[in-house]
Amino acid sequence: MIAFVVGHHENGKGAKSSHLGVSEWDFYKEVAYLLTSDVDIYFHNPLNRSYTSRIKETASKLNKRNYKLVIEAHFNAATPAANGVETLYYFQSKLGKQYAQLFSFVVNQWTGIKLRNSGLKALVNKNDRGFASVFYPKAPVILIEPFFGSNKEDCEKIRDAEQMACIIDDFISRIS
Repeated sequence: MIAFVVGHHENGKGAKSSHLGVSEWDFYKEVAYLLTSDVDIYFHNPLNRSYTSRIKETASKLNKRNYKLVIEAHFNAATPAANGVETLYYFQSKLGKQYAQLFSFVVNQWTGIKLRNSGLKALVNKNDRGFASVFYPKAPVILIEPFFGSNKEDCEKIRDAEQMACIIDDFISRIS
């Protein structure tokens, strides 16, 4: 069984893509409902104001089930020139790294979006952005950043939530 966690929350929606006209949370909320794979969908509690506490609360729920993989969904945003797919994982998780490599490959295969730093980013310590999300769940976790919402070309290649759902479904079918 796979868990799909929509990154951010309703009161803190993450980055907004002017090219797609949507925030990370709104984009992946739509993606979650378009997935055809058998996944359990999780949302972070918007009433829990502490980032780490909110992530630990979600991890506690995830840890009650025996998941093969947890996917936490985000997109990057920076300067308009920044681009590429990058998938984050806990550095001690060999399975997490394998899943991260495959996910980045699938995104590149579907869209042609280049792999940023080989498509992988190992999270090593608590100061790394996203570390709590990949550290606290007992299952392997990949934190996906398949495109830059601030990059027009990346957004043109992703197009919409429906295509992203198809990409994630394809990835899940490859690991099932």
